[in-house]
Order: sequence, then C-alpha cells, then structure tokens
Amino acid sequence: MVTAETVVVLPFVVLVACVLVWVVSLGVAQMRVADASREAARLLARGQSTAEARAAFREAVPGARMRVSREGDRAGVTVRYRARLPLVPRVHLDLSSRSVAVVE
Repeated sequence: MVTAETVVVLPFVVLVACVLVWVVSLGVAQMRVADASREAARLLARGQSTAEARAAFREAVPGARMRVSREGDRAGVTVRYRARLPLVPRVHLDLSSRSVAVVE
C-alpha cells in the first residue's frame, strides 16, 4: 500500500521542489539586479564616470542592460535583465530595477 501511495505523491513532490528552485533563483536574480542598479546610481552620484558605473554594473549582472538618466541633482539607473528559469531553458522572465541617488 505504501508503494502505491508513494508513486502517486512523488510527481507532486518533484513539482513542488522545481517550483521552489524557480522562485529562489528568480529572487536571487532580482536581488542582483537591484543591487547593481543601486551601486551604479551611487557611483554616478559620487561623481564617477558612466563608464566606471557600467563596469561595476556588468561585473554584478553579466548580460543585463543599463540605462542612465540625469535629472537636475539626481542620477538614475535602470537595469533590465532577462532571466532564465533553471530546468526550463526556453522560459525567460524580464526583471528590472530602478535606483535614484542625489548627486553630491
């Protein structure tokens, strides 16, 4: 009896494990994107060049895109990243983050 019940429940356990892996990997990717945008905005606000901010951003999130905007005394950075789901290489999700810092 236990074997039959295990066979019925096992696919659901595997499905839940896969979903957890996907959620955790997307959460980590979103944190990396947010950290990269915040760091790039901070560098621009401190007077660093856009090239230096891009270098720091590319190191944090390889393959992502960055857009810089300056509005008065504020430097803004928008980072966009197309994340792949593990175990399903054809599925992509677009992640983004925007950070603004006051120029010193």
